[in-house]
Amino acid sequence: MNTWLPWLSATSLLPALPVQQLFHTFGWLALLSWYSVAFVPVQDRRWRWLVCSLFWGLLMLCWGGLLSALGLAFQSPGLLTLCLCLLAAWRDMRSTPHRLFYATRPAEAGAWLWLIITLTGWLLLLDAFGQLPADLYPSGFSLGIVWFAWSTAMLWLLLAYWLDAEEWQVQAAGCWLLATGLFVFTRAPSGNAWDAWLDPWLWLFAHAKLLRLWWFQRMRSSHS
Repeated sequence: MNTWLPWLSATSLLPALPVQQLFHTFGWLALLSWYSVAFVPVQDRRWRWLVCSLFWGLLMLCWGGLLSALGLAFQSPGLLTLCLCLLAAWRDMRSTPHRLFYATRPAEAGAWLWLIITLTGWLLLLDAFGQLPADLYPSGFSLGIVWFAWSTAMLWLLLAYWLDAEEWQVQAAGCWLLATGLFVFTRAPSGNAWDAWLDPWLWLFAHAKLLRLWWFQRMRSSHS
């Protein structure tokens, strides 16, 4: 039973080695493909994803040291980052190619979401240096915080549907719910829930989004 339900076993705090390797590979493949999509000179974004995924996949197969180097330098991308990259690929796969004009632009995530991610990352960083009165990172090994996150994400998703919220809220809640579910079943990438929800790249990306929103707001205020 514990083989199939590892989260019920007190000794299964870490994911199995094959699970670590699997999510390490797919996490970096998704993240590198997402990052490089914008640099492929093809108008159809569906072909961009295909080209980038094939390129990085073949490079990982031919050069075994790539994943090792990325793991030593940056560890593994979190499950939430993996889900967000897959969501970006799915949205591009569904879009109509060669669309030059849009009636409405898709709404971007609110600043409060990026602010939460940024502040959480700073708290984890301060905790790593022992600057918090209570230990935050070790709480990621407990089941309580995992089920709290699962319930919160489910409630957020239901409210977003019920209140007909913006699409990004449904997608964000769905990605968080899926990432938490994957962590429950796999314990990837490290056995700690905080590593599944947040990694340094997502944290830095949240900083960039906040700076971008602040800059646009400043430019809008200066021109008004």
